Amino acid sequence: MDFFTVSIFHLGKHVLYLPLLAAVIFVKVAFWVRILYRYRRPLSAIPGPTLAPWTRFWIVKTLASGRSHEIFIEINKKYGSLARIGPNHLITNDPATTRRILGVRSGYERGPWFDSIKIDPHVPNIVSERCEEKHRKLRHKLAASYNGKNVALMEPVIDKQIEFWISRAKREWTSPSSDNLKTFDIGRRLQFLTVDIITKICLGQELGMVASDSDKYDFLKTIQQGNAVCQHFSVLLEINTLMYYFAKIPYIGRVLVPKPTDISGVGKILGIIHKIVEKRPDTKVEKPKDMLDAFINNGVPRHQIDPELAIALVAGSDTTSTSVQATLLAIITNPRVYRRLKAEIATCVSEGRAPGIIQDCESRQLTYLQACLSEGLRKFPPLSQLRERMVPPEGDIIQGIRVPGGTYVGFNAWGTQLNSVFGEDPEAFRPERWLIDDKERLQQMYQTQELIFGHGSTKCLGMPMALMELRKMIFELLRNFDITIANSYKPWSSTCRGIFFQENFNVHMTLETFGNDTE
Repeated sequence: MDFFTVSIFHLGKHVLYLPLLAAVIFVKVAFWVRILYRYRRPLSAIPGPTLAPWTRFWIVKTLASGRSHEIFIEINKKYGSLARIGPNHLITNDPATTRRILGVRSGYERGPWFDSIKIDPHVPNIVSERCEEKHRKLRHKLAASYNGKNVALMEPVIDKQIEFWISRAKREWTSPSSDNLKTFDIGRRLQFLTVDIITKICLGQELGMVASDSDKYDFLKTIQQGNAVCQHFSVLLEINTLMYYFAKIPYIGRVLVPKPTDISGVGKILGIIHKIVEKRPDTKVEKPKDMLDAFINNGVPRHQIDPELAIALVAGSDTTSTSVQATLLAIITNPRVYRRLKAEIATCVSEGRAPGIIQDCESRQLTYLQACLSEGLRKFPPLSQLRERMVPPEGDIIQGIRVPGGTYVGFNAWGTQLNSVFGEDPEAFRPERWLIDDKERLQQMYQTQELIFGHGSTKCLGMPMALMELRKMIFELLRNFDITIANSYKPWSSTCRGIFFQENFNVHMTLETFGNDTE
């Protein structure tokens, strides 16, 4: 066998390994190119966790922890008001930066983060729509449904639901005396109430959770399970892309995309909505009895109504429930605040200013109640999602640092509410900070606190209605009951999945002596 033949033989033995060798070389080259690229990129000047420049795993791990809101606070405390948390991801807790980025005509666009909020990959909603022009037009149609006139029409609806909850609590959940205490999960029951309120407001009929004392249709379970998974879609963007294209394939699309005919999951909730929407005629009514009527009156397209109502139900129940629970917990675990607020409520009742469920116009006049609610929202914002925006193509200078176009900038909602504008003790629950005479500082405080609800064209449309519920529910709870924590060592369990889920908020309740009968 000559040299040429032997050479060909040996080469042939190794030909099978050439693709593997090429793949290894490619991976190594790509790795070092990535390292050099990340090192030289302008973002390398922005500090953050060690893993952040190289992988999105740090964000995924943080979201999966159930305490991302606390970790984001720690990050901005350690690395400054602008920190790097991913290869192309920044986070800020600076109110001025947040307002500028969210401002109208800032040039910033909604990032791919928002694709994770779509129920159907091909049908955007008011929250997920990334095209500025389409979002503006959709918001214009929806905004009219959330105006002051429609909110006022919904007040009797809210009153009736609260009245029914109070009545049931007095019959079944209240302890007969301090010597014979019943323990019950008030958080769970408040969740039932907020779901019944929002479904009555949106669809004209409540789900009946308070009446059945159960999570009907697994509504809350579905939201909790869905958020635990979908929060990762906001980071692993490739999943959204795959979902978009897979949903176009007939057989796969029928499995992946929730449908009103589904017997479980999000599809089951869509089915409840769809049945009611289908029965509602297109004719306009003089006085809308629910948001569905208001949507039809204001020309919201039929194909858009289902996803908008679904988003309203999810956003309007969980966030409101969290705000009520967190504010209530802060009040009843602070004796000084509890006594002062009880005294204000007692005065209001004794003066005959709340003969039934307190009216919104009257609750706004109770200065200490207002201060407690402002402080409760500040201390426990009901959302912790990053809600990332994309830096304009030409780039931008953020807090003195040049940031390239296409970078994602997320907002640290919890960290923002610890800003120094709130004084030297921002981590304390102290409603009195809202009762100062300094008008200029109060304005700065309110501007910062209101970022909880968004800013500019992204400000929450349902905010007025949610605040009205919050005022009424806290007032009526403390008017009718004396409430104490059942387990002072662990008052509740709260898990963060972008929105919050509470469990075991166990309390003891006895009837309050000064409260009028609101049954």
